[in-house]
Amino acid sequence: MFKKTNKSTDSEAPFFLTLDGKRVSTSPTSSEDITFPLNSGDAHISENADPKAIGTRLKKQLEVISALVKDVHEKINKNPLDTKFIQDSLKEILRSVEQFMNLQKVAQNFELSDEIDEIGVGLWNSSIALKTISDSRGTDELIPLFRQVGFAMIRAGVSEDPEKKSTVKLLALASKVGKAWLDCGRSDQADDVLRSANEIEDSVLSLQDGTAKEQHSKAAALLVYYAYRAEAAWKLANVHVANLMFQHATDKNYLEYVTTKEIDILCQVCFTVGNQASREGKTNDAIKWLRKCHELLTDGTPVSNSERTKLLTNTLNILANCYLKNIVYDESNLDLAENAVNLCLEENPGNALATLLKLKIMKQKNFIPIQFEGVYFPFIRNSQVTKENLKILLNITHFISEINVMTALRGIDILIEEKLADMRNVSYIEKAIISKFHMLESGNSINLEINDIICSIEVTLGFEQRHGIVISHRTRIACQLILWQNGDRNYSNQDYERAKKWYLMAYKWLSSTKNRNAAILQRKIALCCLEDDALSDAIEAVHKAQLHEDNSSANFYILYHIAMEKRQNDQAIRYLSNMCNGNGFNGNMLAMAAHEAYKKGNKEILIETLQEILKKHKNGEDIANINISVLIRCLIRMTHNSLSSNAEKNSLKECICNYFEIASTLNDTTIKDVNETGIFQSKKAPLNDFEWFFKTAWNIALGFCHQSDNGSDLYAVRLIEISHKKEILEQVLDKVEQYKKIKVSSKRKFENIENDGQSSQKDLMLVLLFEYEAKVKLGLWDKLQSVINTTEAFDFEIPSKIFERMVELLINESDCPSTIIISTLQILLNSIMKHKQADIEQFSRWFRMLIITAMLKNKQSAAQYYVQVLDILNQECTKGKYPPDEIQWLMVNAWNCGIDYYSSANDFVQAKKWCETAINFCQYINNGMLYKEEMRKSYNEIIKNYDASIVEV
Repeated sequence: MFKKTNKSTDSEAPFFLTLDGKRVSTSPTSSEDITFPLNSGDAHISENADPKAIGTRLKKQLEVISALVKDVHEKINKNPLDTKFIQDSLKEILRSVEQFMNLQKVAQNFELSDEIDEIGVGLWNSSIALKTISDSRGTDELIPLFRQVGFAMIRAGVSEDPEKKSTVKLLALASKVGKAWLDCGRSDQADDVLRSANEIEDSVLSLQDGTAKEQHSKAAALLVYYAYRAEAAWKLANVHVANLMFQHATDKNYLEYVTTKEIDILCQVCFTVGNQASREGKTNDAIKWLRKCHELLTDGTPVSNSERTKLLTNTLNILANCYLKNIVYDESNLDLAENAVNLCLEENPGNALATLLKLKIMKQKNFIPIQFEGVYFPFIRNSQVTKENLKILLNITHFISEINVMTALRGIDILIEEKLADMRNVSYIEKAIISKFHMLESGNSINLEINDIICSIEVTLGFEQRHGIVISHRTRIACQLILWQNGDRNYSNQDYERAKKWYLMAYKWLSSTKNRNAAILQRKIALCCLEDDALSDAIEAVHKAQLHEDNSSANFYILYHIAMEKRQNDQAIRYLSNMCNGNGFNGNMLAMAAHEAYKKGNKEILIETLQEILKKHKNGEDIANINISVLIRCLIRMTHNSLSSNAEKNSLKECICNYFEIASTLNDTTIKDVNETGIFQSKKAPLNDFEWFFKTAWNIALGFCHQSDNGSDLYAVRLIEISHKKEILEQVLDKVEQYKKIKVSSKRKFENIENDGQSSQKDLMLVLLFEYEAKVKLGLWDKLQSVINTTEAFDFEIPSKIFERMVELLINESDCPSTIIISTLQILLNSIMKHKQADIEQFSRWFRMLIITAMLKNKQSAAQYYVQVLDILNQECTKGKYPPDEIQWLMVNAWNCGIDYYSSANDFVQAKKWCETAINFCQYINNGMLYKEEMRKSYNEIIKNYDASIVEV
């Protein structure tokens, strides 16, 4: 088909272009969706085949192609565009074209070349028509697809020995197909198509030099081909291939003959690659490609048209930006960046991006502020405002604000007043105004003189009146929000004077003062005045807020604060009441009011505030983040502390009793609390709160009795009745049972709590104590052992202090059977000794209690415990650890018991037993031998009488 060059066998194999741009050899291979083998069964021709039969087959194949192309043309003109059908048809056309080409090459029959060429040209022209169809119809990839199929048909229409002109045109067409794929973002397809045209490339390269026109055509085709191959390879990260193709494209033998059109194509490729490299952070590669673009644009050729000027300035801007990025590696890049920017400004003095880069370079070189003004102000005055460069203009003003905010504000005022106002483009004006206000949020604005800022903002406030241009409500709200936030920021930094001025500016910027925001801003101003002790100004601001929002709880809240500052308790209490009954009341206001009274140490106001909270709670209103039981505790403490300094003791005692009665009903009161998801959920008052109330009620009642003249007090009686209500104790047991049911329903049974964690263990032990104490107070002695038995099912070790608390409860109850006390003491002692490092001192104290309790009940049964303690003293782990005083007490107690039996009961057997037990303790104490000798004297007498009693028997 084309003149062959000396290449490897793989390159000599015939190939065709597939729909996805792959190059496929004629050898039979498996193919993917749109990769078609050339040597199909239909294309096989024997050596003796009839030429006439071959011609008939070619005609039939051409008829198939023509019919398919006709269907495609019909579908193009229909709306909506059937993209799927067209793509499938093009695939089928491509298969048929490849079969047609195979028949041609094998049979060397090119009689139908003109016909298929004509069809291919028509299909190619259809791709041009597709450009007029909007992208929304999915034509992006159809255009290159049409061109690829059209190119294959035109290539099939080329004779075996094509003319020079045809070969060059084929290469140009291949380049256009590649460019079409690049334009729709399919670099992979472009690369495949262009690489598959290497035989055409070889044919063009082998053409002998002819006329100047022929040399131009050849050079232009090759330069464009290499340029697009370079772009496709770069986008596929084939950097070496891209560099090689670029070297070919910039060969002097080509550059001599091409025109500005081809140079511009090459420049555009260089710019595209350089720009992509810059975006990907490949700064050095970007610099190389962009510099070459600049060289090609300015190499002896004047930049005469606007398109080339735009390409040149864009190239220089990106090049300068790349140099700036490379300053961290080499400071000399700063000068290179400056040179690039200066060249750009020579071409286009009003270029906004170049000006921004110039200012950045000046900042890098530490220019003084007045030098920035020399560039900034003239540029703002002389720049042309367009939709494209307005954003850059505003970026420039923001960049200047990093250097000096007031300079930036003056510049943007020039832009608004002298440029945008004349254009009367409201959208541009509003963008500039919002941009100006955003400058006020910068960190540099914090140190500015606030009065200078006020003057600048007032200039903008009067813009509408001066120019008769109405600023939209949305823009006003945005600006007001910025001013508002600046006030909040200064308030949080405790710069209240500055915050007040920001709030005042935000108030002035309101489009209408008849709204709630006006009231909020005046209240914020009042709070600033309050913080600065300007109480009269604060009152004035609140009165203004009342004009916008009458009977507002928030207004009364601030007045409450002011009255607190003035120590006017009566007014504060009145404002507190007004706040609770005002519009927009929120429970948090009461909580904050209470906190303020607490900080001021104003007990009278604090009590009033807490009483208001309690009143709201009793009325069923929710006060968020307030624990009612804690609140009642505070009221009880403060009221009780006031008794000593207040003449109206009975009224205070009445209040205390009322508080305790309210607390006693908390068990039946559902408390609403907010969970982590922000949803209200019900929960009951904790049991440990009731324990505090009951104990405190008892202690206060005793105090009332001590303070009375006759040792009796009616209020004490009320408190004792509250603390010992049988109903309350029964309610506690009811709560315990409810807790157990909840544990069972949530599959957290007492029998298996290993995954409950420490918090669950604490809950179980706390509930266990509550149940035990309630049953002790109710005298349910027969049910106490079942509570203790529950602990045996626990998979964790119960701390000894739990059993200590149980024993303490039993000891304080005179009606408690001694057997219950003894059994509980034994459990406590066993619990102590279970620990790896048992507390022997703790054990000894409670063992003494066991001995005392047991001997009060039955001395003979107590003897077994002495045997147990002697065994413990003999153990290695306790040697030297048991307190000597406790051993001596055991010894003396046992000896005295034996003497009692001897002298009082004449029970010589028991006397001998107890005295021997006492003597056994002597070996464990200091000076034990001395005690033993003294004891032996009396013991010998007991033995004589003991022996005599035996003889008598």
